[in-house]
Amino acid sequence: MRHWKAAAAGVLLLAAAAAAEPEARPRKKVGLALSGGSALGLAHIGVIQWLEEQRIPVDFLAGTSMGALVGGLYATGRDGGEIERFVRELDWSAAFEPSVPFRHLAFRRKEDRRDFPSTIEFGLRKGLKLPPGVSAGHGAGLAISRFAAAYDSLASFDELPTPFRCVATDLKQGREVVFAKGPLTVALRASMSLPALFAPVELDGMLLVDGGLLNNLPVDVARQMGADVVIAVALDRPYSEDRITSLVGVAGRSISVMVAANERRSMGLADLVLMPDLTGLEPNDYAKAGELIRRGREAAQRKAMWLAQLAVPEEEYERYLAERRRRQQPETVKPQRIEVQGVLAEKRRRALVEALAADPKRPLDRQRLETELNKIAGMGRYDAVSYSLLRDGQTEGLVIRPHAKTHGPPFLNLAFLLDASRQEGFRFGLGGRLTFLDIGGPASEWRTDLLLGPTQRAASEYYWRIGGGKWFLAPQAFYGEETRPLYRRKDQIAEFITWQGGAAMDAGYAFGRFQELRVGMATGRAQVSVTKAAEEVELLRGRFTDVHVRWAYEGQDSALVPRRGVRATLRGSWLLNHPGVEGRPPLGEATLSYARPLGPRWSLLADTAGGMTGWAEGLNSRFAVGGAGRLDALNRARETGNRYYYGGVRVLRTLASEPLGLLGRFHLFAAAESGRAWRAGASPLPRWSGSAGLLAETAFGVVYLGGGAGDRGDRRLFFRLGRVF
Repeated sequence: MRHWKAAAAGVLLLAAAAAAEPEARPRKKVGLALSGGSALGLAHIGVIQWLEEQRIPVDFLAGTSMGALVGGLYATGRDGGEIERFVRELDWSAAFEPSVPFRHLAFRRKEDRRDFPSTIEFGLRKGLKLPPGVSAGHGAGLAISRFAAAYDSLASFDELPTPFRCVATDLKQGREVVFAKGPLTVALRASMSLPALFAPVELDGMLLVDGGLLNNLPVDVARQMGADVVIAVALDRPYSEDRITSLVGVAGRSISVMVAANERRSMGLADLVLMPDLTGLEPNDYAKAGELIRRGREAAQRKAMWLAQLAVPEEEYERYLAERRRRQQPETVKPQRIEVQGVLAEKRRRALVEALAADPKRPLDRQRLETELNKIAGMGRYDAVSYSLLRDGQTEGLVIRPHAKTHGPPFLNLAFLLDASRQEGFRFGLGGRLTFLDIGGPASEWRTDLLLGPTQRAASEYYWRIGGGKWFLAPQAFYGEETRPLYRRKDQIAEFITWQGGAAMDAGYAFGRFQELRVGMATGRAQVSVTKAAEEVELLRGRFTDVHVRWAYEGQDSALVPRRGVRATLRGSWLLNHPGVEGRPPLGEATLSYARPLGPRWSLLADTAGGMTGWAEGLNSRFAVGGAGRLDALNRARETGNRYYYGGVRVLRTLASEPLGLLGRFHLFAAAESGRAWRAGASPLPRWSGSAGLLAETAFGVVYLGGGAGDRGDRRLFFRLGRVF
């Protein structure tokens, strides 16, 4: 009895002791708020890596702009190392490209870019309009889709491996929009739409741009998600008066002041604020990802004592990681169906299905998918095409969202020419191409050119793809006037002027994005004269008729200054009649351009060309060499004749290691050239030229600035804006 009482007393004492112990409290839920800041936002990755190393879970995540991109990468289940690899491997230049990369454009859109090299495209839908942004965001959308498309069909962002929110701004209502559901790709693209640089995202009657305008550091959003503790990562560069001495600097500083105002309010709501030291770094320093990540890690380390209170035991952190892995979605699908949200030509739709979903047992090839979407965007009607992976029960597929341009068609492309040298003075030209798409059927179009300046031309062509297929007919009407100087040794003695007007009918075959073959006949009236000459030269005037053929291959990566690829043309014609020409002489001409990179900053550009004709002596200036890009040291059209050859090699050094599409690309160049144009019976010995200077790709075309020296004492300083190669 005594033992029983003693045991009972012991049990009571243990119960009392247990009751006296405080209950184990659940850990505090941690929210992470990441601010916008363009490339500076890559510092967020360093913060995430540090938190992972210290076993600090992130239960809720909210971000704006670049903070949304990094946050989205983490929210979809990637760890800090995977996020770093993603941003280092990403081609930021392609992501920020103003339009579809040149190599993906349809063949006729490549012609537009070459003939009218300004990237400024006007639309004439309901009046003259510019596009809503410098970049349509097509490249950025594809980059986002690589990690987010698998999560677009979730009912809520709370179902992501880490619950997530991102912030955008609705321009129509002037209000903040917090995304908690819907396609994750669309939400991230909207949050990153910096006004004027990226086109806004249209969604449910809203016009969405960068969330930084109203809430660049969404601490309140993370708190509303349920976070007990909110860690805010703010990005603030040291202010410098040197940055506000230009128009761009003033605009940039104005935006940063506006954003900083709402960011300071948010910092006051956070439990802890991390501020990486960003001294010496700029918002476009995407090439310095490693340095930015290091600065982010250092910012977290400086608050290590405070952050250590949020660390959890290893077993608990493993459970946290296991739950994140459980929520991850497969990165690919085996597409059994393709859903297109928008208008797309039936042949293009069938080609898309055949390319991506012909075998429902084969996993989706993401690289091929992006190529197909680039083809759609390169047709000219669409400015961006995005996609989502679809999972509906046992069915897997794709959702494709082509976005038609809002400012056209029709479209107006412009060309500018400014040519200056000490010998010839200034020459200025302006031109435009007006294009109506899908006139008379898919892929058919009507385009009209007008050029005013040293070369004057008016032409209109209707391009009809028969039945929407590869074969085409192209009737056209044209008028042109061209003036060239005539030289005796180094002195200009006269001007050679050709007028030509008439009509032509071509037929041909469109091989795709890279090749075209056409044959046809042209007829009309021509006039050839020489003016400003010491002696009067007989005027030639009359009817002309020719039969012609042309093949072109366009495989380079740029219309302006290519770094890779080959471009080639073959042209032939037979004169049936022409004023001043006897018989039916043929004409043949071939050109070849080759480009290849020699390293991260170095590249080689080589060009060669040649041609000959049996045209009469009075028309011996059919070909010419001399001037920018064709023997730089010689004046324009210094050598003329009815046959010619040319070869030139340029070595280029890019001045920026990671040039972005929005900012253009600048190069130093050194060139060596050789060529000659001559009349039958004259000497074909080559002329030589060496030159060096600056070569820049801009929104208005190529800037070509430098000086050249020739083999016969020729010296020339030159400047050209427009098309060169």
